Amino acid sequence: MSIIEQAPFKEQLYVKGTFNGWGDDTPMTYIGEGCYQAVVCFSADLHNFKISDQQGSESLSFAADKYKAVACHLKQPQALIPAKGIGNDLTFLAPDTGLYTLSVFASDESIEMVIEAGGENLDSEPSRPLFEANFAVDAVAGAMKGKGNKVLSPEQLFEELAINVEQSAPFVFGDNIDGYFDGVTHGYVAAGKYRHKQGWYLGAMASFVDGMLNDKTTAKEARIYPYGVTHQFTDNAWNDIEETFMLFSGQESRQRSAAIKVRSAKPAILSIAPQLNLAMDSSSVKAFDGGVVYALSEELRQAGTPSFIALCANQSFTFSETTFVDTPELKDKVHLSGHHVKPLLTSSELQTEMTIYLAFAETEAEAIAHGRLLVEQDGVSVHLQQVYDMLTHSYLWTSDREYNRALMWAKAAGKVFVSTEFGKGIWAGLPWFKDCWGRDSFIAVPGITLVNGDFEDAKTIIDNFASMQLADETNVNFGRIPNRVTSLTNIIYNTTDGTPWMVREVWDYLRYSGDKDYAKAIYPVVQTYIAGIEKHYLDDHGLMTHRDPDTWMDAKLEGKLPWSARGTRANDIQALWYTSLLVAVELAKLTDDAQSEEHYQQMADRVSESFQKLFWDQDQQKLADRLHSDDLRDLQVRSNQLMTVTVPFDNGLLDKAIGAKVVKNAVSELLFPWGITSLSQYDPIFHPYHANREEYHKDAAYHNGTIWGWNAGFTVSSLIEYGYADFAYELTKNLSDQILYLGHRGAMSENLDAFLNEQGGLTTTGTYAQAWSVSEFTRNGYQDYVGFKPELLSGKVVLAPCLPSSWQQFDAELRFGQANALSVGYQCLEKGLQRFQLAYMESSAVQLELQLMASDKAKYQLVLEAYELPAVIEFDPVDVKVVVNDQVRDLVQVQPSFASVVGGLAFAKPDHALVFPVLQGQHVLQQQVENANLALATD
Repeated sequence: MSIIEQAPFKEQLYVKGTFNGWGDDTPMTYIGEGCYQAVVCFSADLHNFKISDQQGSESLSFAADKYKAVACHLKQPQALIPAKGIGNDLTFLAPDTGLYTLSVFASDESIEMVIEAGGENLDSEPSRPLFEANFAVDAVAGAMKGKGNKVLSPEQLFEELAINVEQSAPFVFGDNIDGYFDGVTHGYVAAGKYRHKQGWYLGAMASFVDGMLNDKTTAKEARIYPYGVTHQFTDNAWNDIEETFMLFSGQESRQRSAAIKVRSAKPAILSIAPQLNLAMDSSSVKAFDGGVVYALSEELRQAGTPSFIALCANQSFTFSETTFVDTPELKDKVHLSGHHVKPLLTSSELQTEMTIYLAFAETEAEAIAHGRLLVEQDGVSVHLQQVYDMLTHSYLWTSDREYNRALMWAKAAGKVFVSTEFGKGIWAGLPWFKDCWGRDSFIAVPGITLVNGDFEDAKTIIDNFASMQLADETNVNFGRIPNRVTSLTNIIYNTTDGTPWMVREVWDYLRYSGDKDYAKAIYPVVQTYIAGIEKHYLDDHGLMTHRDPDTWMDAKLEGKLPWSARGTRANDIQALWYTSLLVAVELAKLTDDAQSEEHYQQMADRVSESFQKLFWDQDQQKLADRLHSDDLRDLQVRSNQLMTVTVPFDNGLLDKAIGAKVVKNAVSELLFPWGITSLSQYDPIFHPYHANREEYHKDAAYHNGTIWGWNAGFTVSSLIEYGYADFAYELTKNLSDQILYLGHRGAMSENLDAFLNEQGGLTTTGTYAQAWSVSEFTRNGYQDYVGFKPELLSGKVVLAPCLPSSWQQFDAELRFGQANALSVGYQCLEKGLQRFQLAYMESSAVQLELQLMASDKAKYQLVLEAYELPAVIEFDPVDVKVVVNDQVRDLVQVQPSFASVVGGLAFAKPDHALVFPVLQGQHVLQQQVENANLALATD
């Protein structure tokens, strides 16, 4: 009988946590007598983890409590129980960086864990000779090209965007296939891994100059760029040295690859040692013309996962597999594992720069071919050009430098989430929402694809989800696209808003692209969706019904009971349903389907009429968050109400004056300077803090007070709709700081605590990088402040700027159509006079509709025919006068001022005098939920 059969558990156990990205690269070894062990290198930091099998199954996911996190301490036994969940991790604060031994003792009576300092980390006995080889290489140097006009050059742009840090700071990059690199600066232990699925390819990396380690733990500075991370050093000879890591996008090449570059101001012998997830006894290595290729043992290979790694360099080099004896820094400083291969690439001659390339592929031939190509084409230059082109394809650069930096970083961060793991899609967030969620994807589509001119990506994402639309008319999910795709065989449909968000973005894509052929092709998908609602979810008022947890506020207690019940009809769902019907009307027109056009229009009119009558409480002047089954209003004050103003393209769901009151009500009560809360602080179930509380599970707080980054998007949009640019921009500036200086640099977290911490700072929670958070920040810049809203199916583009007074000037290139753009130059002149210089990049017959905001917040319209461009336009927002190419033109008012309704706005403030019931006992909301007789809502 084998050891694994004698073990208490038949499945392999792993230590999974924040230190390894919750991957399965830290297996536990069964050593007998019910004991499992793993030696882990922890940094001196707080680590969250669980013990579980590879799948994270219910019976083999071990923590110490069913609901909350539990701290573990050195040499103190900790009882474990099967406890799969979120927020109930084991935590360990490592006192020093180094090795720790985790032992799990399992018996019929109990399971307990002990953590002890120390453990063995020795070179394993190699099962094959250590490999060495020499390679002659002719270096090739590429060059980057700028765009000209007023767009910054690549060198200027990257220097503007550098985020300088002097101590450890986190970052993340994506390969746009199925992997990402999550790392931190100034370290080696837990300093980052290039992850895919549940494993990793590449980890820590070390560089040497004349045999001396460039110690990242003492680097004087690190610079995080959209293309990679650079550490800067000064050695004993006062030599300036840089080490740069770059993860390449595989969107065009369909190949996974990375580069590590070391630069020395003085010629020197340069070396680079990358950490590869290959054990000596389960891999082989051989040379090819230009480099070496590692192969994972055949029995360990998995379909769809690279098993071959090619290593090349741009200079002649020596390759050797080193050991801890020959290179002790890899053990003492870098803390590499003794059983992993330790490749060392060293320049053959004195050099001032050396770059190594790593190509990861499913076949040996692909790995070798891509490695060679990276050298031949100067892969670093190609990568930098791709990043520059991505950032500047559409372009906005204002007089506010910090905003510009945040906007560009939001673009770069958004691109991290675009993947092809389950067909083209957008991951929701990292690290634990690395799935394609229908709702998240389509909320993120405008800011990640459309405003950036990536129309083909948007179309492909729509097609991918549309292909998974449920066609079974008898199924309650008939007509829906997936809520969540975790694998190509695990597709979950339990959401009411994912599909209408897709329908909305179908129209958004058509507005930007003018793709009439696609409008006809996608029309049946929209019809099927509406048929599904009519069959299963339509009430007597024409409104869409749904279960309690099936809106975006979808957290469930133990996967069954809603933490934030919003059935049977939530306000944001009706806004989406109304918008879907209007999209169907327009698609029916384009396909000459007059009968359906009339039907859909009648349905939309009924929704509008019923919504205002049922949701608006005239006596209290409040909009209901939802209707109960008996049509009674739930007047909880939540941020969702602002979507009734911003989701419909025509803003026609509510009377404009009522919409103004909705904005005033929501903003005045919910909006703190750092974000909008998901529930009013005056509500009895408001949770001031999200995670790591003794009083409640974090999912109780998730949608009941916690701030969501993406909600800032529709908050800004609603403020812009009524002309409050300066107030909206105060929020945007605070979000800019979050992107640049908080958490994973350049990205944006999923959540924040509603209240500040004891030090007066923000506390990030949820995923460290969330797609819709950065997407909405980007969308606000282009669609709201600059106000670019193409309407190509109507033969026009709309420019409706609502500009912060701090913007003295900006330059923009705004993409639309097949390959066109509107070029905009703006200057704020004396006495508030506004000057716009407008031109199409390519000839066009498209009309330009310019909507201008007067100082009293009324909107006026000016229509320019294509032949009138280029044009110089001067607008006086006080006297409401406009001059086009030195000729006075008439303006038409298209929206009166609602400033008297909205009034002066100010941020809400946390009221620390309040007594919050949820902090006065244990699991207060949970007890209410369990006793509320709510319907179970399992997936």
